[in-house]
Amino acid sequence: MPSSSLLSRSAPFTLGALATIRGEYPELRPWIHSLKVFGAAMLALYAALALGLPRPYWAMATVYLVSSPQAGATYAKGTFRIAGTLLGAICAVALVPWLVDEPVRLMAAIACWTGTLLYLSLLEPAPRNYICLLAAYTLPIVALPTVAAPATVFDVALARIEEIVIGIVCASVVSAVVFPVRTRPALAARASAWLAHASRWISGMLATGASPARRHDSFSLLAADILAMQTQIAQLTYESDGTQTLRSARALHQRMAAMLPLVLALADAASALRRHPAGLPDAVAQRMRAALAWIAGEEGARRPVPSWFPPGAAQAAPADWHARLVATTCTYLDELADLWHDCRLLQANLRQGGREPAALRYRVEAAGQARHHDHAQLLFRAATAGSAAFVAGVLWMLSGWVDGAVPVGLAALASCFIATTEEPRLVAGRVIAWSVACALLSWYYQFVVLVLAHDFGSLAALLFGPCLVIGAMTTQPRFALFGVLLAVTAAAFPGPQHLNAASFAGIFNSSLASMGALAFAALWAVLMQPFGQQLVAYRLARANWEEIALAAHPRAPVNSARLRGRMLDRLLRQWPPLMRRNSANAGQAGSAVADFLVESAALGLRRACTGLPAPRRRAVERMLAEVARHYRQCSRAGHARTPPPELAVQIDEAFVALSATAHGSLRPALAALATIRLALFPHHAPIDGGPNACH
Repeated sequence: MPSSSLLSRSAPFTLGALATIRGEYPELRPWIHSLKVFGAAMLALYAALALGLPRPYWAMATVYLVSSPQAGATYAKGTFRIAGTLLGAICAVALVPWLVDEPVRLMAAIACWTGTLLYLSLLEPAPRNYICLLAAYTLPIVALPTVAAPATVFDVALARIEEIVIGIVCASVVSAVVFPVRTRPALAARASAWLAHASRWISGMLATGASPARRHDSFSLLAADILAMQTQIAQLTYESDGTQTLRSARALHQRMAAMLPLVLALADAASALRRHPAGLPDAVAQRMRAALAWIAGEEGARRPVPSWFPPGAAQAAPADWHARLVATTCTYLDELADLWHDCRLLQANLRQGGREPAALRYRVEAAGQARHHDHAQLLFRAATAGSAAFVAGVLWMLSGWVDGAVPVGLAALASCFIATTEEPRLVAGRVIAWSVACALLSWYYQFVVLVLAHDFGSLAALLFGPCLVIGAMTTQPRFALFGVLLAVTAAAFPGPQHLNAASFAGIFNSSLASMGALAFAALWAVLMQPFGQQLVAYRLARANWEEIALAAHPRAPVNSARLRGRMLDRLLRQWPPLMRRNSANAGQAGSAVADFLVESAALGLRRACTGLPAPRRRAVERMLAEVARHYRQCSRAGHARTPPPELAVQIDEAFVALSATAHGSLRPALAALATIRLALFPHHAPIDGGPNACH
């Protein structure tokens, strides 16, 4: 074709120009990605039209559903989308002929399938959850339009699979050929930005003495990036960068996650030293300034030489709180230096291609994909989506509306997407507003694009503007869901064979039905979930208390790596909602940080005290048992309680027991004791003098 030859002649210049723009203007990357997606969408649409598929726009919408700025994410979503579509289509072929004569039972079966598969998808980390998510809403989309003609269900399912496969193949090919954005460089760039942000956060926490609760802005952003990196690392497995790259990425992610509790504990100790009458010793202040200069990358700054346990501090520890704080601060500064060294090394290694790194200094336990699951809430969200599909289907059947199957399927799809978000009620309100945008876009397509398009070239030209905006929206986390909804709206348009027969009234009613389906899904989510983030935060706090009681119990068998993973996951989920509400929740945020530090310190204390002589170990175990009892009481009462004064006495007795044999190997144990003391009794620390130095 002449247009094809013209494209081939102009491609080198165009691609080179885009490559230059992408490198020099990072803010234009979403638009360049949108151009790639638009090209893949037009390729899929052309192929579907050429094959005479009944709904060619589904192939186009699929490109927007699976495309991602990183090639690995596109491969993963495409692979699992095919699997999920096959699973949902096979179930539709089996279910419709069996229950077509019993419509209520059919809708009940579809609702149970949607809810069950959605629940399974909520349990799995991305991108594997895409299989169950796609299967959850593919069944109603395929099955419901064939209820009036059950003999056509196989043909409809086959056409649906063909449209999906065409869209996925086109998206994957374009992602791999046109400026492929590999996950490894993107992950290295994110890690570099994270370390730069973490450096500023550490400086703010240590240099100014700011409390963790007042530094929530940086903390929440750092925590969100850690969660996002988990998804990127999962996508890295779908690219051919090698197992060494994957190991380096995981090691870096583990150390980034370990840095959060370490910096918070160090900030607590440094802040307590500043509040102490003896103040922050000059030697410790100099050492801290040197560490901050090295972390900030200042020219000429060198990594601080590791300190040793201050002579005489071991014997003074039982009576001298200031000496304990000095020792704790020095211990955590040493650990932070090791941790930062490893992060820098692994980030450079990841940027350079994932070569075998040199020996790492900081040892962490691999937590894997340990996540916190509130099964009651996940089941409730899945049941909400399933019941939305059931109620919408029954209303459609009772109304006798012939063309109501497509809106019911769209309502099921929207309900599934709303249920996968962290704040379904907040997203539901936005979906209602965006459903109006979907209706306007639908009218634009129907009355402008499809009327003025005389050939495929003019069709592509008319689609270019809105599709470019939709593609850019899908790259922004805040608007990604709504970009997907706008893209899926295109799938409800009639095929070219129906354009001449389509009337204004029919098109208008179809658009209103789609808007009503989205609004119904959103309103149902709000009605079925009258509670908001208050209940979520409460249940997360109770889960924290119950797990701290388990982690602190000296005899309870625990998997420290999994507990740490779930502990961090809960805090990352709990912190942002607290910060988004109002300043009155600063106390709750501080309490969440304190719980986080207590659990981390309790796990470290149990590990550090393994092998101690029985008399000294019993003092630590009594203290840990009292910590566990306190948090069990919090869980039973349903609110945070003031720790009993006896617990402070037992912490001091544990200090006395460990101080008799204090040496380098017990420095982490003594530091963990101080962290627990500061977290539980921040304003009731023993006041004594005796400045001490850290050499």
